[in-house]
Amino acid sequence: MDFRIPYQMVKPQVLSRKIFLRLLSALITSFFLWIWYRINEYQFKNDSQLEFRHNDDIPGGLSYFGKYYLFRQENSVTAFSTTCTHAGCRIGKTYSSVLQCGCHGSQFEASTGIPLRGPAYKPLQKLDCQFDSKSGQWIVRM
Repeated sequence: MDFRIPYQMVKPQVLSRKIFLRLLSALITSFFLWIWYRINEYQFKNDSQLEFRHNDDIPGGLSYFGKYYLFRQENSVTAFSTTCTHAGCRIGKTYSSVLQCGCHGSQFEASTGIPLRGPAYKPLQKLDCQFDSKSGQWIVRM
């Protein structure tokens, strides 16, 4: 006995338009996500190698520099990121000892970066800040 299926009975599978469009949209979405990931990785790599120098004439208290701020107490300077730990928004410029995020209202103590009022519960990222005695400058590394 011959149990083979005759050639005429096998139907070739046809890719429907709906499945084709789903596959195409998945490929396009994956491609754009890959590009976004590569751009973010490149930007993070470049941001992590940044170094800023400041003369020793930094005034006491809070000094704002966009991506970071410095807090000077007598002979010590502490640097913190201005990125809010809740949603990643930038903390705006202020002249008081309390920093406030404009997105959701989180408040941070300027001297320590500790959150005073939520929704943020993590402190601000402390950055490497050291005094270079050779050049007489404060060096902040991101």
